[in-house]
Parts: sequence; structure tokens; C-alpha cells
Amino acid sequence: MTAEDRSKLQSMVGEIEGLKSRQPDESKFKDWKEKVEKKLEETFGKGSEQLLRFQRSRFFNFSRAGKPKDAPLSETERREYLQGLDEAKRNMQRYL
Repeated sequence: MTAEDRSKLQSMVGEIEGLKSRQPDESKFKDWKEKVEKKLEETFGKGSEQLLRFQRSRFFNFSRAGKPKDAPLSETERREYLQGLDEAKRNMQRYL
């Protein structure tokens, strides 16, 4: 891993805190997740353990059955969302 790759991944880990708002923005989360997946693929390879582990993270599913898209998250849903981000953060820090 190059110093530039390491720096970029560290920056993406830092962005996780900004995603932890009271009412998370689905599009910001999806953009961040796609960026991370792309960078992990570029850095470690398409079938790499790092990329596959990140993709297996239990991220919150924003398409909640029976609820309007703009409905606030319940405390349980918010906790699930934050746990997914924390899991991703732990995995990414292992790669650095």
C-alpha cells in the first residue's frame, strides 16, 4: 500500500464521524460507501479480503418497509446504523 493510499483510507475513516448525525443522509452514506469500496478495490484488488470484509459489514438498510423515505429513524434503527459504521471503521483501521 502506498503512502497516498494509506492517507486516502485514513481520510475515509475520518469521514465516518461526519456520517453519524441524528438523522443520517442516505445519499451521503451511499456516496461514502461507494468511494471506500472503489478505493479498497484499487488498493488491494477486486477479490481481496479487505474489500470482501468491508462489503460484508452489516450496514443499515435505508429501504425500511412501510415507512416513508423521510421518516426519522427510531432509536433501534439509529443504533443499527451506528453499529454498521463502527464495524466498517474497525475493519478499515485494520488495513492501515
